[in-house]
Formats: sequence, C-alpha cells, structure tokens
Amino acid sequence: MPNYSPAAVANAFVDLSSVAMPQMKLQKLTYIADGWNLAISGQPLVDSNAEAWDNGPVFRSIWNRIRDLGTHSGKIRDYDGSFPQAPFSPQERAVVEHVWRKYGDKSARQLSDLTHQANTPWTRAYYGRGQNAVIPKEDVRTHYLALAQAGRALA
Repeated sequence: MPNYSPAAVANAFVDLSSVAMPQMKLQKLTYIADGWNLAISGQPLVDSNAEAWDNGPVFRSIWNRIRDLGTHSGKIRDYDGSFPQAPFSPQERAVVEHVWRKYGDKSARQLSDLTHQANTPWTRAYYGRGQNAVIPKEDVRTHYLALAQAGRALA
C-alpha cells in the first residue's frame, strides 16, 4: 500500500466534515487514522512520523503548510498551490471513514486528551525522549493493536 502525505489524509477529513476544523483536530485525526491503519494492515497511512509536541502528536508538514499557506475552505494546500489528495484503496478509505465516525464529533482538546493518556506513544516519546521527539511508527502500531484487542475483549 502507498503512504500518503499527512496533508492529503487531513484533507480527506475536511472532505468528510461539514464545518471547518482547527489544525489541532486535523492533526489528531490524521494521527489516529495512521494508527488504525497500522494496526489493521501493518502499513502506515502517512509517509512521515508524528512528533510529540505539547498538545499531542503533530505532523510537522501539516503545521508548516498551514503556517506558511493557510487553508482554503478548510483544506490544506501544497507549496505548488494544489490540494493534496490521497487515492485511498477501499480498505484505507474504510479506515478513514471509521475514524471519522468514531472520533469526528470530538473536539480538538478531547482528541488531544486521548493522546495524552498514560502509556500512549505520545507520552513515551514526550517524556522519554523530549518535546518534539519523533513518535516511532512501531509504538503507534503496538498501541492501536492493543486498543483493537481491548475492544474485541469487550465485544
């Protein structure tokens, strides 16, 4: 499976939403979608690692594009003026839509709080390696696999 730019995945959430979303919410939804895709398929959805910033996982490329270029109708632009889009496979599209259904109604702060819980990849990176440390994909995959297994145990 291909890996997409974080901006392309974030734009998929903009397409699913009927309202503009703050950057923090786009960042967290993109991170969560990457985590669930790693757990389900073993493959990352995005082509870069998130970093452990103060308010949770952040993809620097999303941050830079919004800082440098702003958004247009909520969508993130690329430096060439285009709007990155991901040609998702049916399985990848299902993951993005599942994340939207499960987490889309949560606020940016609520999503940030989810990533700040004890023993998450963010807490291990932030407190173990420092502010803005890279969050390893394997940590994210392991975390979301554990969430999936816990959910099955409750079913």
